Amino acid sequence: MRRVGVVGDGLSGLLAGLGAGSSGAEVAIFGHSEPIGGLASPVDPDAEWLFDRIPLFWRRGGSLDVMLRRLKIRMPTRKVPLSRMAVVRDDCRHSLPQKSSFFRKSTGTLSAEWASLIQAARKGDLTQIDGFEKDAATLLSILWNFNPTPDSEAILNLGWKQPARVAIDGWVGASGRLIAACMKTDVSFHMDGQVTGFRRRDDGTVDGVKRKGRILPVDAVIQACSRNPPDSQCLHGRYLGLEGNFLLPHVVLWDADREVLLVDLGSLMPERVPEKYPTTWASLFHCIAFGDSSTAAERIEAMLDSQCSGWRGAIAVDYSLDNLRTPIVPGTELHKGVYYAHVENAFRIGKRAAQP
Repeated sequence: MRRVGVVGDGLSGLLAGLGAGSSGAEVAIFGHSEPIGGLASPVDPDAEWLFDRIPLFWRRGGSLDVMLRRLKIRMPTRKVPLSRMAVVRDDCRHSLPQKSSFFRKSTGTLSAEWASLIQAARKGDLTQIDGFEKDAATLLSILWNFNPTPDSEAILNLGWKQPARVAIDGWVGASGRLIAACMKTDVSFHMDGQVTGFRRRDDGTVDGVKRKGRILPVDAVIQACSRNPPDSQCLHGRYLGLEGNFLLPHVVLWDADREVLLVDLGSLMPERVPEKYPTTWASLFHCIAFGDSSTAAERIEAMLDSQCSGWRGAIAVDYSLDNLRTPIVPGTELHKGVYYAHVENAFRIGKRAAQP
């Protein structure tokens, strides 16, 4: 039986391990420590409130969604209407249109600007957008791929073709489903130490994984953890569970002046809030700051003060993560005997590594 080592226990690693295991290989997945899941692991393993790291929104029809459907463990999601999103300028909210689809025109005070934005996205040219159009495009792009650069694909998908969605049980639910699927195949987890390198044969191919002074012999290695370049940007996240509703009538705000995304899933998904709090009477804040990391915490608090008066006196739980990073897409799938996987190709890479 062929043995495959997978370095990284996030969604990419789990998908790669599942692909290799379902192809008949013996798989060892290496993670640094518990809990399993990488970016899909809990913000805090002891938290009763269910927070996500990043990204926050679920891409329906994406590779992970399709894979879970194939495995018959599809993710339950909930829609986030456009009308419950807004951009903020000068501390004033500007809501996105109420309706937008193939068959129905958008309505609302900014419907003309919205129509212009959709038209620009259909042409694939966003160079001329400005003002509200650019702010709205930035918001949709962040929700689609967590990149603040306006993207035509994001605008057309979330602003025209399909509503934005959030997984009810979060990315933790996605990793949990994949872990369960892996355990039904010949996959083992090794979570007690960092991989320090690989052992190579004379021809340069990898035949072992080094960790803690030991070597585990393997026939193939898949690198599935994010190796961020030194100049990649860190994002600052603050996660707040509050007693009371503080963002209504919106669920999503993008403060274009402060470069802060604020998402409240409390009223939309009471399943994520501990049962001791009354239904729909809690805020589950995900506050993510882009831009200058040295001012990130200050900018988050300034936005909360301007949009959610009284939030400081209602804090039930409060977590901060100052090293959030989006997953990196490798530039190659095979280099010097090592396979490289990301969410979009991981299952296929796993099957490929399992072949002699």
